[in-house]
Amino acid sequence: MVGLRRARESAVCVARGYGLGVNRDRAREVAAELAAGLADAWNHHDMPAFAGLFHDDAAFVNVAGAYLHGRGEIERTHAAAHDGLFRDSNLTAWPQDARSVGPDVIIAHVRSELRGDDRAPGGVRQAIMTLVIERRGSQWKIVTAHNTNVLAAHG
Repeated sequence: MVGLRRARESAVCVARGYGLGVNRDRAREVAAELAAGLADAWNHHDMPAFAGLFHDDAAFVNVAGAYLHGRGEIERTHAAAHDGLFRDSNLTAWPQDARSVGPDVIIAHVRSELRGDDRAPGGVRQAIMTLVIERRGSQWKIVTAHNTNVLAAHG
């Protein structure tokens, strides 16, 4: 009797989607929406909108290795950079891959190209960002981001 009850409970959980991750298409769609949102906010130099894509308690490690904790620090640090260094920059971003690792968690790799940063050779800086995206309630937002410059291949 216990085995039958567990089987029924499992069937109910599966039918309701509990304990299942989102499928790859949906994971990629969520990652694409967030990548587009990051690029749009960046290109409008709208750092409240940029930071709004992160949960309040998010962490962000930038390409220089600085650790930013919380939406407020993410917003302030990026706003300062957009007042100077990135004033004329333009970002293009797209998901390279995305997959669910639980019912409310997606891990994605987002590629990007940044133009308008004079420090970048040839005027284009390429990067790859690892995102941990978490659904809280009905909202998918970034909980962790780690951005890394992609260096040109040698030889």
